[in-house]
Amino acid sequence: MGRRLAAVFVLVLALAGCGGGGGGSGGGGAKSSDQIALAADKTSKAGSMQADFSVSGAGVDGHGTGVFNTGPKGSGRLSITVDVGGRSFKIDTVITGTVLYMRSPAFKQITGREKWVKLDLGKIARQRGIDLGSLLNTSPTPTSALAYLGGSAGKVEKVGSAKVQGVDTTHYRVTVDLQRAASHAKGTARQSLKRLLQTSGVSKVPEDVWIDDQGFVRKVVYESAGRGTKKTRVSMVLHDFGPRVSIQPPPSGSVVDIMNQVGG
Repeated sequence: MGRRLAAVFVLVLALAGCGGGGGGSGGGGAKSSDQIALAADKTSKAGSMQADFSVSGAGVDGHGTGVFNTGPKGSGRLSITVDVGGRSFKIDTVITGTVLYMRSPAFKQITGREKWVKLDLGKIARQRGIDLGSLLNTSPTPTSALAYLGGSAGKVEKVGSAKVQGVDTTHYRVTVDLQRAASHAKGTARQSLKRLLQTSGVSKVPEDVWIDDQGFVRKVVYESAGRGTKKTRVSMVLHDFGPRVSIQPPPSGSVVDIMNQVGG
């Protein structure tokens, strides 16, 4: 489908995972690594949250915003702008469980018209023997960023105070132990982190985190890299925590199943 379009799909997959977590903690003042993990736990139980994000690396840059429901059956919708090889593409995405729906003028070469492209990650996982949890939970999403923080270990450096979208926060720098994160995670998130350990060759990840006075994570910044790959920088601002929101898939008549288009 062309290198640029393939790169677009890779970035969308990286931004599209959803899921949930556990716990609670307060913010401000000195923090231990356990308290950082508890703040991440509390945030992942918010119900829903909005995220403004940017991802850069490996020749692809993306930035956008979305709303995500937390919980074991995640859902969300987001809009991103992707820059690849000097060209810019806007992509709208709807996530319902393990199914992605994407719409962009860049996909006309697949659909012949501007429709929603359906990508069933569950079906792909079954056909290709791929660890679905790895696709959904080790990607730069609110869920994966918070799951990483569940593995906070060792010394926590208090960098200082800062406002994030007008909210008072304390900025900390931590080291994430992916093995510890896996031991604290549950279900597919645990299996995904274990697979990440096996395949990436990375066991520890530095991460910056901003926590407000209510104990919610407001911002995370980290870099990820695997064997033989360039680093990818992820920045994510979390806000507007609230109850779950309604996320509905597009009308079936406006959807093209990409698995059918490319013969499985």
